[in-house]
Amino acid sequence: MSFAENYSLLDRTLHHLAFSVPGVQKLLADLETDLNKKELEKIESKNEIFVTGLPRSGTTLLLDFLYQSNEFCTYSYRHMPFILAPLLWKKLSKPFEKKSKAVERAHGDGMEVSFDSPEAFEEVIWLSFLKDNYVQDDRLKALTLSNTSKTFAEKFQVTLKKLILESSQNESKSLDNPKRYISKNNANCARLSVLTRLFPTAIILVPFREPLAHIGSLMKQHQQFLNMHKDDSFAKNYMRWLGHYDFGENFKPIDFDNWLDSYEGEINYDDANFWLRYWIAGYSNILEQQSEQVYLVDYNKLLKSPVETLSNLAKKSKLKDHSSFIKNAEKIRQPTSKPQNDSQIDANLLAQANQLYTTLKQSAL
Repeated sequence: MSFAENYSLLDRTLHHLAFSVPGVQKLLADLETDLNKKELEKIESKNEIFVTGLPRSGTTLLLDFLYQSNEFCTYSYRHMPFILAPLLWKKLSKPFEKKSKAVERAHGDGMEVSFDSPEAFEEVIWLSFLKDNYVQDDRLKALTLSNTSKTFAEKFQVTLKKLILESSQNESKSLDNPKRYISKNNANCARLSVLTRLFPTAIILVPFREPLAHIGSLMKQHQQFLNMHKDDSFAKNYMRWLGHYDFGENFKPIDFDNWLDSYEGEINYDDANFWLRYWIAGYSNILEQQSEQVYLVDYNKLLKSPVETLSNLAKKSKLKDHSSFIKNAEKIRQPTSKPQNDSQIDANLLAQANQLYTTLKQSAL
């Protein structure tokens, strides 16, 4: 969504208040929890779906397809900026609610979003309680059970219940058969062990792409967001508030297994070799964390054999309506970015990436 065109002065002021004033989000969240305590205690969240992976791997596409099944609830742009208090903010913002109009999202990849589109706002929960544990000047540290907390776990779980409660209220449905929570959060790929421990029935979907195609898309987006952030400081702040450190002037690579400390040579974000090393570090770590709850999704197979791949996804995701979900095959199109040219890439590094890619495909759905 275009930042400059879709956020008024009032919108920007509210965002600054919500994210720049310490404690505002948490205060409202605690108040909301107290006001809805009895109803929240009745809710049992299970079979959640967490879509994650390095950016540009197909996570948004999977989120959109699954969300359109109408079996899930998650964040949308209407929940901004008070992410931790969705029930209260819904009541407070009702008089100012804007009509939903689809526009192309900031990534310039042809995907459209509206105020009602599902969006990746979950990271705000992690930032609100654990920021000092993983956000560093030049990188994001991986989170494990040892550097999370019981308080965070409780707040995370109750926030999910709030979204489930809100969805039942919106549709005037009983909580006997509530919707399931779904999220897309790229940073979650570095904390799979935390997710599986906090949500023992959760399903985690991790898409991956052919390495040169993937890093070509990553580099294109990084440059696009660099240009955007130079022209629009609100866009830069907005992404930082949300914990979207994927690209642009906010970029902080995830430090999988401390790979950045052993990086050979000078780190240069304009170098395709850096992004290929990032890809290798990320998916090597993900492969090590694969479990009965974690499923790898081959993006290329989704493009070439969409019906088969979507059918497998429907089963693993425990969808009620498989046939409608499989019809999404008609919407799948080729990516807009071009694979990175390999002329400047270290041959040994590329061979390592291709070997890892082969292993990923063998382990995928």
